Amino acid sequence: MTGQKSSVLIADDHQLILTGLRIVIGDSDAFYVSFEGRNGDDVLDGFAQKVPRIAVLDIGMPPGDRLKEQAEPGLAEEMERLGVRESSQYGGLLAVSYIKKHYPDTGILIVTQQESPAIIAAATRLQVDGVLLKDDVNENILAALNRIVAGHPVFSDKVQSILEQHREQDPKLSEREWQVFELVAHGFKDKEIAERLDISARTVAFHKGNLKEKLNAETTAELIAYFHERNR
Repeated sequence: MTGQKSSVLIADDHQLILTGLRIVIGDSDAFYVSFEGRNGDDVLDGFAQKVPRIAVLDIGMPPGDRLKEQAEPGLAEEMERLGVRESSQYGGLLAVSYIKKHYPDTGILIVTQQESPAIIAAATRLQVDGVLLKDDVNENILAALNRIVAGHPVFSDKVQSILEQHREQDPKLSEREWQVFELVAHGFKDKEIAERLDISARTVAFHKGNLKEKLNAETTAELIAYFHERNR
Protein backbone atom coordinates (compact mmCIF):
# COMPACT_ATOMS: atom_id res chain seq x y z
CA MET A 1 0.00 0.00 0.00
CA THR A 2 1.13 3.53 -0.78
CA GLY A 3 0.81 4.62 2.85
CA GLN A 4 3.50 2.13 3.84
CA LYS A 5 5.95 3.43 1.28
CA SER A 6 8.44 6.26 1.76
CA SER A 7 7.74 9.42 -0.24
CA VAL A 8 10.35 10.71 -2.69
CA LEU A 9 10.46 14.15 -4.31
CA ILE A 10 12.40 14.24 -7.59
CA ALA A 11 13.65 17.39 -9.35
CA ASP A 12 15.70 17.65 -12.54
CA ASP A 13 15.47 19.95 -15.55
CA HIS A 14 15.89 17.01 -17.96
CA GLN A 15 12.57 15.32 -18.62
CA LEU A 16 14.26 12.06 -19.63
CA ILE A 17 15.90 11.77 -16.22
CA LEU A 18 12.63 12.58 -14.44
CA THR A 19 10.79 9.96 -16.45
CA GLY A 20 13.41 7.32 -15.72
CA LEU A 21 13.39 8.09 -11.99
CA ARG A 22 9.59 8.06 -11.88
CA ILE A 23 9.40 4.67 -13.57
CA VAL A 24 12.10 3.01 -11.48
CA ILE A 25 10.88 4.43 -8.16
CA GLY A 26 7.24 3.82 -9.09
CA ASP A 27 7.93 0.11 -9.60
CA SER A 28 9.38 -0.16 -6.09
CA ASP A 29 7.61 -1.78 -3.16
CA ALA A 30 9.29 0.63 -0.74
CA PHE A 31 9.05 4.08 -2.36
CA TYR A 32 6.76 6.27 -4.42
CA VAL A 33 7.20 9.63 -6.14
CA SER A 34 5.22 12.22 -4.18
CA PHE A 35 6.22 15.21 -6.33
CA GLU A 36 8.07 15.89 -9.56
CA GLY A 37 9.70 19.22 -10.45
CA ARG A 38 12.14 20.83 -12.83
CA ASN A 39 13.59 23.74 -10.82
CA GLY A 40 14.11 25.12 -7.34
CA ASP A 41 10.76 26.85 -7.13
CA ASP A 42 9.11 23.51 -7.93
CA VAL A 43 10.99 22.02 -4.98
CA LEU A 44 9.55 24.71 -2.71
CA ASP A 45 6.06 23.90 -3.99
CA GLY A 46 6.63 20.18 -3.50
CA PHE A 47 7.66 20.61 0.13
CA ALA A 48 4.69 22.91 0.74
CA GLN A 49 2.36 20.14 -0.43
CA LYS A 50 4.03 17.24 1.37
CA VAL A 51 7.38 16.97 3.12
CA PRO A 52 9.06 13.95 1.49
CA ARG A 53 11.16 11.34 3.23
CA ILE A 54 13.86 11.81 0.57
CA ALA A 55 14.55 14.48 -2.04
CA VAL A 56 16.42 13.43 -5.20
CA LEU A 57 17.92 16.54 -6.78
CA ASP A 58 20.05 17.50 -9.76
CA ILE A 59 22.86 19.99 -9.07
CA GLY A 60 22.59 21.78 -12.42
CA MET A 61 18.94 22.77 -12.51
CA PRO A 62 17.58 26.35 -12.50
CA PRO A 63 16.94 27.62 -8.96
CA GLY A 64 13.86 29.71 -9.69
CA ASP A 65 13.31 33.24 -8.40
CA ARG A 66 11.71 32.34 -5.05
CA LEU A 67 14.44 29.88 -4.09
CA LYS A 68 17.16 32.38 -5.03
CA GLU A 69 15.57 34.90 -2.67
CA GLN A 70 15.56 32.42 0.22
CA ALA A 71 18.93 30.78 -0.37
CA GLU A 72 21.85 31.52 1.91
CA PRO A 73 24.03 34.11 0.11
CA GLY A 74 27.34 32.47 0.96
CA LEU A 75 26.74 29.57 -1.42
CA ALA A 76 26.48 31.84 -4.46
CA GLU A 77 29.80 33.45 -3.56
CA GLU A 78 31.37 30.02 -3.09
CA MET A 79 30.23 28.90 -6.55
CA GLU A 80 31.67 32.07 -8.08
CA ARG A 81 35.01 31.32 -6.45
CA LEU A 82 34.88 27.90 -8.12
CA GLY A 83 34.32 29.56 -11.48
CA VAL A 84 30.60 28.72 -11.72
CA ARG A 85 28.94 31.98 -12.68
CA GLU A 86 25.41 30.91 -13.63
CA SER A 87 23.01 29.97 -10.83
CA SER A 88 21.32 27.55 -13.24
CA GLN A 89 24.42 25.38 -12.89
CA TYR A 90 24.00 24.91 -9.14
CA GLY A 91 20.30 25.40 -8.43
CA GLY A 92 20.23 21.98 -6.80
CA LEU A 93 22.78 23.06 -4.20
CA LEU A 94 20.65 26.10 -3.36
CA ALA A 95 17.75 23.69 -2.85
CA VAL A 96 19.93 21.51 -0.60
CA SER A 97 20.85 24.44 1.64
CA TYR A 98 17.16 25.43 1.91
CA ILE A 99 16.02 21.89 2.73
CA LYS A 100 18.76 21.36 5.31
CA LYS A 101 17.72 24.56 7.07
CA HIS A 102 13.94 24.06 7.04
CA TYR A 103 13.45 20.28 6.73
CA PRO A 104 16.47 18.63 8.38
CA ASP A 105 14.77 15.23 8.66
CA THR A 106 14.46 14.84 4.88
CA GLY A 107 17.23 12.78 3.31
CA ILE A 108 18.90 14.27 0.24
CA LEU A 109 20.36 12.35 -2.69
CA ILE A 110 22.16 14.29 -5.41
CA VAL A 111 21.96 12.82 -8.92
CA THR A 112 24.27 14.68 -11.29
CA GLN A 113 26.37 14.58 -14.41
CA GLN A 114 28.69 17.14 -12.81
CA GLU A 115 32.14 15.63 -12.23
CA SER A 116 33.97 18.70 -10.93
CA PRO A 117 35.74 17.64 -7.71
CA ALA A 118 35.25 21.08 -6.17
CA ILE A 119 31.50 21.22 -6.89
CA ILE A 120 30.85 17.68 -5.66
CA ALA A 121 32.89 18.52 -2.55
CA ALA A 122 30.64 21.56 -2.09
CA ALA A 123 27.64 19.20 -2.07
CA THR A 124 29.25 17.05 0.64
CA ARG A 125 29.94 20.16 2.74
CA LEU A 126 26.21 20.84 2.67
CA GLN A 127 25.85 17.40 4.27
CA VAL A 128 23.84 15.66 1.56
CA ASP A 129 23.17 12.01 2.29
CA GLY A 130 24.50 10.75 -1.01
CA VAL A 131 25.74 11.53 -4.52
CA LEU A 132 25.27 9.40 -7.63
CA LEU A 133 26.35 10.20 -11.17
CA LYS A 134 23.63 10.02 -13.78
CA ASP A 135 25.54 7.33 -15.70
CA ASP A 136 24.75 4.76 -13.03
CA VAL A 137 21.62 6.10 -11.39
CA ASN A 138 18.99 3.75 -12.86
CA GLU A 139 20.64 0.58 -11.58
CA ASN A 140 21.59 2.05 -8.20
CA ILE A 141 18.77 4.42 -7.25
CA LEU A 142 16.65 1.99 -5.20
CA ALA A 143 19.65 0.65 -3.27
CA ALA A 144 20.69 4.26 -2.60
CA LEU A 145 17.23 5.22 -1.30
CA ASN A 146 17.16 2.17 0.97
CA ARG A 147 20.56 3.04 2.43
CA ILE A 148 19.51 6.63 3.12
CA VAL A 149 16.33 5.49 4.89
CA ALA A 150 18.53 3.18 6.98
CA GLY A 151 20.74 6.14 7.93
CA HIS A 152 23.76 5.30 5.78
CA PRO A 153 25.56 7.64 3.36
CA VAL A 154 25.59 6.79 -0.35
CA PHE A 155 28.51 7.80 -2.54
CA SER A 156 29.21 5.74 -5.64
CA ASP A 157 32.72 4.44 -6.30
CA LYS A 158 33.25 7.04 -9.00
CA VAL A 159 32.07 9.87 -6.73
CA GLN A 160 34.40 8.68 -3.96
CA SER A 161 37.24 8.67 -6.48
CA ILE A 162 36.39 12.23 -7.52
CA LEU A 163 36.37 13.37 -3.89
CA GLU A 164 39.67 11.63 -3.29
CA GLN A 165 41.19 13.60 -6.19
CA HIS A 166 40.03 16.77 -4.47
CA ARG A 167 41.62 15.78 -1.17
CA GLU A 168 44.86 14.56 -2.72
CA GLN A 169 45.65 18.09 -3.81
CA ASP A 170 46.86 18.46 -0.21
CA PRO A 171 48.14 14.95 0.58
CA LYS A 172 49.87 16.13 3.74
CA LEU A 173 46.53 16.82 5.42
CA SER A 174 44.63 14.15 7.32
CA GLU A 175 40.96 13.46 6.62
CA ARG A 176 39.88 15.37 9.73
CA GLU A 177 42.22 18.28 8.98
CA TRP A 178 40.77 18.48 5.48
CA GLN A 179 37.22 18.61 6.89
CA VAL A 180 38.15 21.39 9.32
CA PHE A 181 40.07 23.24 6.58
CA GLU A 182 37.03 23.31 4.27
CA LEU A 183 34.67 24.52 6.98
CA VAL A 184 37.08 27.22 8.18
CA ALA A 185 37.48 28.40 4.59
CA HIS A 186 33.73 28.76 4.20
CA GLY A 187 33.25 30.98 7.20
CA PHE A 188 32.26 28.59 9.96
CA LYS A 189 33.31 29.47 13.50
CA ASP A 190 35.04 26.98 15.81
CA LYS A 191 31.84 26.20 17.71
CA GLU A 192 29.90 25.60 14.48
CA ILE A 193 32.65 23.34 13.14
CA ALA A 194 32.67 21.40 16.39
CA GLU A 195 28.92 20.83 16.17
CA ARG A 196 29.05 19.75 12.53
CA LEU A 197 31.92 17.31 13.05
CA ASP A 198 30.80 16.17 16.52
CA ILE A 199 34.10 17.11 18.13
CA SER A 200 35.04 19.67 20.78
CA ALA A 201 35.93 23.29 20.06
CA ARG A 202 39.31 22.56 21.66
CA THR A 203 39.92 19.83 19.07
CA VAL A 204 38.94 22.22 16.28
CA ALA A 205 41.50 24.72 17.56
CA PHE A 206 44.12 21.95 17.67
CA HIS A 207 43.45 21.04 14.02
CA LYS A 208 43.58 24.69 12.98
CA GLY A 209 46.97 24.99 14.63
CA ASN A 210 48.20 21.96 12.69
CA LEU A 211 46.81 23.41 9.46
CA LYS A 212 48.65 26.67 9.96
CA GLU A 213 51.89 24.83 10.65
CA LYS A 214 51.58 22.46 7.67
CA LEU A 215 50.49 25.18 5.23
CA ASN A 216 52.84 27.84 6.57
CA ALA A 217 49.98 30.22 7.45
CA GLU A 218 50.22 32.73 10.26
CA THR A 219 46.51 33.55 10.55
CA THR A 220 43.08 32.10 9.84
CA ALA A 221 42.71 34.68 7.06
CA GLU A 222 45.80 33.23 5.37
CA LEU A 223 44.31 29.73 5.65
CA ILE A 224 41.12 30.93 3.97
CA ALA A 225 43.04 32.68 1.21
CA TYR A 226 45.17 29.58 0.62
CA PHE A 227 42.09 27.36 0.31
CA HIS A 228 40.34 29.58 -2.23
CA GLU A 229 43.50 30.14 -4.25
CA ARG A 230 44.06 26.40 -4.71
CA ASN A 231 40.40 25.87 -5.66
CA ARG A 232 40.18 28.58 -8.30
